[in-house]
Amino acid sequence: MSKGKIQYLRPKEVVGLEIQEVINSNHSFPNHTHGFHSVGVMEAGGCYCRQPGAGSSFVRGGEIALFNPGLVHSGVLTSPETRLTYRVFSFDNPLLEKAARDLAEKERLPEFKSVVIQDNLATHSLTQLNNAAVAQTSRLELDTALSQAAAALLTRHCELSSKVPKTKEPQAVRRARNYLNENLSEKVTLDELSKVAGLSRYHLLRVFRETVGLPPHNYHIQQRIDHAKRLLRSGTPLAQVALDSGFSDQSHFTNVFRKYTGATPTQYTQA
Repeated sequence: MSKGKIQYLRPKEVVGLEIQEVINSNHSFPNHTHGFHSVGVMEAGGCYCRQPGAGSSFVRGGEIALFNPGLVHSGVLTSPETRLTYRVFSFDNPLLEKAARDLAEKERLPEFKSVVIQDNLATHSLTQLNNAAVAQTSRLELDTALSQAAAALLTRHCELSSKVPKTKEPQAVRRARNYLNENLSEKVTLDELSKVAGLSRYHLLRVFRETVGLPPHNYHIQQRIDHAKRLLRSGTPLAQVALDSGFSDQSHFTNVFRKYTGATPTQYTQA
């Protein structure tokens, strides 16, 4: 069991911003994705950010890890004795879309060009944003800190790509994803999913992973965790969250939630 302190900040004035502070943790993360832009500022320690099929990047203290929405990656420690202290800034897509529109005057989604960077200005701007959220400053000061942090990231480390996907998602995969998203509390079988997709089980597994970056069961778990986060933020009781998210009981839910987030559901709600 990993040790360390973890806490969350969600300024009520800014919808779509979440800051996670992790101190002295030895938690490793399995392959997963985010549906949003995630920025990790490593303060002490270091770990590998591994991308299936794309090798590994190492992020050290003083460096920043940048994750685009949908990027499959894991977080792997160098040894069981490794301890990490870091902050993760999660920006829902509308936040950075608006920033990109303000900066580039175009309707574009920002896209990080690198996974690991070292940038004192970006680090300072993110620290100021964190401090403003902690101090519960005025809305103007918080908006200013958010704008400065977004500008430091977007103007120096992003590309503005078209909202149109670079490759068209196969309809079979789209049908399978939609079915999984619509049945988060159900135990979906591969036979069931292959019928929905209109493909054989083996063909579906291959094209789903090629398109999404994760096999269907991992994708389903990821969507369940994201759904659980939304329910927890809304104040839904823990037992109901576990049930509505498709977990057999609270213990199972807590273990899986912690595996993918590094926090227990209770820690996540104490923002």
